[in-house]
Amino acid sequence: MPAGFVRRTRLRARLAEAVQAPVTMLSAPAGYGKTLLLADWIATTGESDKAWISLDSGDNEAGRFWSEVLAAIGECGVVPRDSPLRDLDPPAGPDVAGFLADLIDALDALPAPLFLILDEVHEVTDGQTLHGIETVIRHQPAALRLVLSSRSDPPLPFARLRVQGRLSEMRACDLRFSGEDAARLLETANVRLTGEQLRRLVEQTEGWAAGLRLAARSLREEPDPDVFLAAFASDDHAVADYLVGEVLARFPGETREFLRTISVCDEVTPVLAEMLSGRDDAGAVLDTLERENSLVMGVGRGHRWYRIHPLLRSYLRADLDRRRPELSADLHRIAAAWFAGEENPHQALDHAARADEQDTVVDLLRTHAVALLLNGDHLLTRHALSIAGPAATGDPWLTLISAIAQLEAGDLATSEANLAKVTTTPETAPLGRLVAATHALAAGRPASVVDWHDVVSGQDGPGLEALARLTAGWALVGSPDKARPELHAAKQLAHDQGFDYLVMHTLVAEGAAAGIAGDYRAMEMACTEAVAIAERHGWRRSPWLAPCHVMRGFARLTHLDPAGALEEAAQAAGLAGRSPDPRLLFLIGLLQGTARFDTGHQSAGLRRVQRARRELADADLLPELVGGAALIEYRCALLLRQHASARDVRVWARQRGGATAESSLMTAWSWFARGDIEPADRLVEGVLNGGLPTLTPATRIEGCLLKSALSLRSGRRTRALGALDDAVRLAEPAELIRPFHQADAAVRQLLAGQTGGFGAADAFAAKVRLALSKVDGDGGNGVLTEREHVVLARLPSQRSLDEVASELSVSVNTIKTHVRAIYAKLGVNNRREAVAAARERGLT
Repeated sequence: MPAGFVRRTRLRARLAEAVQAPVTMLSAPAGYGKTLLLADWIATTGESDKAWISLDSGDNEAGRFWSEVLAAIGECGVVPRDSPLRDLDPPAGPDVAGFLADLIDALDALPAPLFLILDEVHEVTDGQTLHGIETVIRHQPAALRLVLSSRSDPPLPFARLRVQGRLSEMRACDLRFSGEDAARLLETANVRLTGEQLRRLVEQTEGWAAGLRLAARSLREEPDPDVFLAAFASDDHAVADYLVGEVLARFPGETREFLRTISVCDEVTPVLAEMLSGRDDAGAVLDTLERENSLVMGVGRGHRWYRIHPLLRSYLRADLDRRRPELSADLHRIAAAWFAGEENPHQALDHAARADEQDTVVDLLRTHAVALLLNGDHLLTRHALSIAGPAATGDPWLTLISAIAQLEAGDLATSEANLAKVTTTPETAPLGRLVAATHALAAGRPASVVDWHDVVSGQDGPGLEALARLTAGWALVGSPDKARPELHAAKQLAHDQGFDYLVMHTLVAEGAAAGIAGDYRAMEMACTEAVAIAERHGWRRSPWLAPCHVMRGFARLTHLDPAGALEEAAQAAGLAGRSPDPRLLFLIGLLQGTARFDTGHQSAGLRRVQRARRELADADLLPELVGGAALIEYRCALLLRQHASARDVRVWARQRGGATAESSLMTAWSWFARGDIEPADRLVEGVLNGGLPTLTPATRIEGCLLKSALSLRSGRRTRALGALDDAVRLAEPAELIRPFHQADAAVRQLLAGQTGGFGAADAFAAKVRLALSKVDGDGGNGVLTEREHVVLARLPSQRSLDEVASELSVSVNTIKTHVRAIYAKLGVNNRREAVAAARERGLT
């Protein structure tokens, strides 16, 4: 095996299962790793029952071919010394029928299975040799397993074998490298890529092993992987040499020219291929190429479309541009006209831009630009606008389109400059107001609510109503009840019109509205769906995903998953860059700092939160966000005994939001920390009785937990249990676990000892206890009571609970209560799992 070979255990296991069939066919173009997979399988399973022949063009003579087969079989340990196979002579003339009969009889007499591997079968084109292989297949002995490896399907009776259930097949789609496989391959070459870079490389190569190895070779010397990946397929000499020498050289000249002409399109139909190539038989050529070489494949329902492997297509297209640029431009014009006639504006605009057809580009933009933008084609639209040049600059409608495109790219300065250029006309005024409102939202400024009736009046462009209602929903997001109808209508319209990008954007807005309303579960679900749409379409850099990741990060925080929150914060920070929206940057900083605090880096976490608030300066912030942020920072400062900092937060919150339940809760926390129990208790009762406006759902939960702590401090255990029970029930619907993590130690101990005492909410209480033990890193050790440790130590024995109870001189019901508590704290369901978990965590 070569150095740097990546063993793919699952694929090898699949091959080991496949070769149990009478005939196995590995069919894939050059460089897909067929030979290495077979070699790895043999190295793993042993050589004594494997006969291997590597074929070449010299094997197109039956006598030589069968001589090599006999020689390879003779080296196999499973062939007895007295087997006729060792004395059989290869055929000396054209009549091989007698030899084949003797060969089949001798194989049939073998006492154990024998695998005959014919590698590079595509090299065999001699009719007599192929007929001999077919004869062996037709009369295949029970002991023979025939394994064929080829770049294309040889003319053998595979259709009949499929019907008979005697054929196993592995093809290019099965042999492709996954992202995990590709990462391991690159590691062997000392190449490290980011997740996004790796995804791009696997996408470019479609998991083609040869392409990945060639890329790895070049990336070792490349200081900037992004620059390399941008030009990899068309400019890398190693790839070009391989494609020319191993792939294109095997095609006739007219086929290479055919592939070169259709390479201007990502996908073609037979009709389009005929127009591009001028060949009446274009459909038949595509069909033959698909059947004989999977570097050309049919796609879509009914295989109406065909595409060339991305690496080969990129090379062919670049080669065409270099050698015959005038032909390339003509082909793009043909494609643009064809796609325009097929009502495919994306492809039509792409080809018109590549052909530098300015008038066509302008016409297509005026008709289709809004739809293209709403479906995520921002890069293409901006490129087309640059091609349109002065024609776009002097057109008010296209100038507004340019402003929208720049907004979606996060370039607010250029967008604002375009808005300033627009000469208002009756036609453009409504769209201008819509773009201005969207620009204000993106810049973090208050935006007026746009009347969508006004925007769509007199316009027939699809999607304008959806965009207008989305913008209105964003403007109303601080009043969720008013925002929801607009956002729901926008999402439905976008979905009905197939504008997935707009659906994604609307989901982000719905998540924000849900978060402001305190419905964190709905917030997380909406944002997760938005991220899934972005992943599916490759819109990973959309600026609208930054707030999406922020919201998912805060959801992770509420579930007490600070590591997950940090990951989401990093995603948001990468997407936001130097966003002009101070609110977004504030929330990212708040998320980063809080997550760091919860992972144990408390001082650094608090400093990050404080810096985020300072940098917010005087920017507007919704009261709900003020309240939630203040509670987080105040609590962190108080836990670190930074009382001056805590007081500063309380003043900031009161100046921003006035007298709220949150400001009273902060004061109560401070009094509790000083030991002023009675005044703190009175304040908490005010918080819980609704005397002041409450901005966040966590406030009541925090109030109940503080009430429980105050009650324990004053010796009122029953009241403490009631307040803790209220906190658990309030937190359960949205699974708000984080407040319990920062609760007083006595309250946490009370929670740990109350297994079974929360009724319908007991399962959630158990989840809280387990989450607390995981984050604290004590594996349950810090929350098990002394008596529970005593009971836990006796669980590994075979004694019954009755016997344990008798030994400890308590009732069996008491032991059962302790056992239930142990199960809940360790996150297990039975005695055996409890013993295993305790041993793993060092508790026994």
